[in-house]
Amino acid sequence: MSVASRLRGIRFLVDESSPDEIVIPDDMGADERLLMRSIEEFAAQEVAPHLERIEQRDEEVILPLFRKAADLGIFMAEVPEEHGGLGLNVLAIAGMSEKRSAFGGLASTVFAHQGIGTLPLINFGTEAQRARYLQRCMDGRIMAAFALTEPGSGSDAMNIRTTAVLDERGTHYVVNGAKQWITNAGWADLFILFAKVDGTRFTAFLLERETPGLTVGPHERLLGLHGSSVCALTLEDVAIPVENVLGEIGKGHRVALCTLNLGRMKMAANCAGTSKKALATACAYAAERQQFGRPIASFGLIQAKLAEMAARAYAAESVAYRTAGLVYTALGALDDGARDSLDAKLATLAEFSAECAMAKVFGTETYHGLADEALQIFGGNGFSEDYPVARMYRDSRITRIYEGTSEICRLSIGKAMLKRLDRGSLELPRPILPLRLEAPGGDPARAAALRGPVAGLRAICLDLLSQAVARFGTDRLLDDDRQGYLGAIATAAIELYAAESTALRVRRLEESRPGADTSLAAELARLAFERAAGRVRQEAAALLSGLHAGDDLRDALAAVDRRLPLPADRIALDGRIARALIERGGALPDFAAA
Repeated sequence: MSVASRLRGIRFLVDESSPDEIVIPDDMGADERLLMRSIEEFAAQEVAPHLERIEQRDEEVILPLFRKAADLGIFMAEVPEEHGGLGLNVLAIAGMSEKRSAFGGLASTVFAHQGIGTLPLINFGTEAQRARYLQRCMDGRIMAAFALTEPGSGSDAMNIRTTAVLDERGTHYVVNGAKQWITNAGWADLFILFAKVDGTRFTAFLLERETPGLTVGPHERLLGLHGSSVCALTLEDVAIPVENVLGEIGKGHRVALCTLNLGRMKMAANCAGTSKKALATACAYAAERQQFGRPIASFGLIQAKLAEMAARAYAAESVAYRTAGLVYTALGALDDGARDSLDAKLATLAEFSAECAMAKVFGTETYHGLADEALQIFGGNGFSEDYPVARMYRDSRITRIYEGTSEICRLSIGKAMLKRLDRGSLELPRPILPLRLEAPGGDPARAAALRGPVAGLRAICLDLLSQAVARFGTDRLLDDDRQGYLGAIATAAIELYAAESTALRVRRLEESRPGADTSLAAELARLAFERAAGRVRQEAAALLSGLHAGDDLRDALAAVDRRLPLPADRIALDGRIARALIERGGALPDFAAA
């Protein structure tokens, strides 16, 4: 298959991908793994001893650590070499996003600076703007923040009210308005600020902290992320030089959307890292905690939790790296002229906006679910701030809200599908006959067994979309009172994407490392599929019950079941996975590049 044909968004919904098309963390080479180890060592030696003071938002600890993080090269990672950065490959960038999760309360500060604060400058800044700010962002001399959200516009981000009016001399834009929930605001030196020029043209600006008229409010009292600085901004006749327009007048929404898509992708990798940490913490406690004269890890219900957590974490990691591979491969395929074009970058990122949203939803919901289960395994101790899972639980909650709520992401996924249908880039096949799939057999048939069930999920997703479009049409499906249909379709597609990503990863491992024992990875993929199948059944029932009734509904639900294999022996599968995890200290399978 040609590169061009692979670089299409939502292709997984209609075509089966091959294992060699995806990026997996197991393919990291020696250089990338050395970089990952340096980040882990920094987290263990420099950050971990100060976690309590970070939680108290102690600037005397946080700001020096922020500058030390710059010394690791984190803020230079994806800056092109021609701009003084490292220009690292996709595996290194995704890996850094994942390992950043080990920074605890410092992670939010680092992400807001690198993930959404500096990126707009890299992608859309002029040479003069980059010369003035970029090197100082990379070496930690200044901290950046992304100022989009307002008191009256959260999910409806394009409906901001902050205005910018060109002054009589034509040298400055005078900005008035307010921003809310701005991460790093208390410490940031540079804000990526969004306002509407003349009240209509959505535009991005570079705003320095010391500009007269800018007032930074006190730190918000947050449920979690206690170590982060989140404040409101008030702008009263703030004069921003015309040369500090970022991108083009009226095209600030493109800067915002481009940054948010990349931010969602990186958050998925970060959540994969925090999910793995929650799993390892829960496994260690379950192996140590004694009840009724034996470790609680030996009890079947705890084993079921550990196995489910492992499968979800493994799937979240697989999704995050696959999505990063799609995005960075597409950006790398742009010719030299297009790489400097705002429109070309946005078009490329828009092509995979649905995958970025899927990765964000799956990663954040996995992280929160695993933090919740880890707390449950800790029992009463988990409800105490003296144990680490309490902070994990608090910190996990916000991830399903910022960078686009799970609900907004699901709607954007559904809308992306409908747009592709309207423009003809996505075609729905004729109804697929029920598939006769058998349960997985022995090792020789493992790859086929993983492919078959995923094909059944794909058939169900296509049928759900096809039936909804046939009943309502693409326009009427966008009505507010039909969001439930779009949400069901999006959730089913997310589960398909996750199940396929995990299965492809295992197939790639089996093909590239024939002598390796990939049995645990395969069982995790199987359990990830079982969970996906259950969720797809649930969403199919919700959607189909709105389209059919009586015997027609029974037939439609039966067709869903016929497209899926018989379930695995979950009790035995859970036990095998849980015991393997305990032996590994809670670590997921990881195969160094051959």
